[in-house]
Amino acid sequence: MKLAAHQPCYLPAISFVRKLCLADIFVVADDYQFTTNHQINRTRIKTSEGPSWLTVPVLTKGSRGTAINRIRLNNRIDWREKHLRTLFVNYTYAAYFEQYDHDLNAIYRRRWDHLVDLNLALLDFIVAAIGIKTRIVLSSELDLTGCGNDKLRQMLQRLDCAVYLAGSEFHNHLRADDYSRNGFKVEFVDDVKIKYHQQFGAFINNLSFIDLLFNEGPDCVNLLQQSTGLLQ
Repeated sequence: MKLAAHQPCYLPAISFVRKLCLADIFVVADDYQFTTNHQINRTRIKTSEGPSWLTVPVLTKGSRGTAINRIRLNNRIDWREKHLRTLFVNYTYAAYFEQYDHDLNAIYRRRWDHLVDLNLALLDFIVAAIGIKTRIVLSSELDLTGCGNDKLRQMLQRLDCAVYLAGSEFHNHLRADDYSRNGFKVEFVDDVKIKYHQQFGAFINNLSFIDLLFNEGPDCVNLLQQSTGLLQ
């Protein structure tokens, strides 16, 4: 079986969902260290003025070294209404916006105290929307020790997976022979090359998956399957 892993991201990018679809088991690394300027609490969408970030405000004071699943949202800022309004303004004329708007609205109307709970609810929404069958596991449930490659090898062993799927950006950082000595194989997922209908002019690659979903609807699955290339 093939395993992939990633931090829980806010309205994750197309590359995140694509790797999720390629894996038999996907580990959400919720107990890894939170880092700023990362897509854990922000996502990039397309607007009439070009690409734009949607950022969920979090309470970071004194959070240095804090695990992602302990990061709290800054609910003194009315980010929910801002994000809903931004999505409505920029996607209301997308072909499939109305099909998914109600369920997405229901998530935003709930009160969330921790970032990880919001991100997992949005991931569940995406999984249900396109019928992903991959088993999803939280790293905090695996009682992993150590860090880096040691944790990854433990994931593979405990979840009985033979192959680890890594993003192409890690090609120079993961030594495949270190894994092969332990009976595992590393496969690198190539860069996203999904072309689909977008609004507002020139195509922009690897936006939030929500951009693909609103524009292509159920055909997302076919587009993801057509782009499931692996680097050797």
